[in-house]
Amino acid sequence: MKKILLLPACLLVMTILSQAQTKKSPPPPPPPRPPIVEVTEYVPAPAKLKDFYTQNPDVKRLYWKSDKDVVVVHKDKTQHVYNMKNEDEEAAFKTKYGNHDIGTPPPPPPPPKPKTD
Repeated sequence: MKKILLLPACLLVMTILSQAQTKKSPPPPPPPRPPIVEVTEYVPAPAKLKDFYTQNPDVKRLYWKSDKDVVVVHKDKTQHVYNMKNEDEEAAFKTKYGNHDIGTPPPPPPPPKPKTD
């Protein structure tokens, strides 16, 4: 009697196991969004800019776009970007606007710390 019940029980277990293996698991959740880092323009100190603006009256604004690019905005709304890491462009900037100490931009902010729950 036990042998007769054993066969249907085995078939039932085999059927359940085969169906469990064919079911697809849901896809993993998408990775979290990277943190938003705001990039701001660095404007040199007013004391350093005063002499620059005095000697270059056609310049409306001067600011660092990145750690290497200086942007000069003229009063006629034209812009010139100078890569200060490139010797040729740095020499062109100094030739056109004079040898001014406009400083260097601060280093980029450290990456945000990951959130721990």
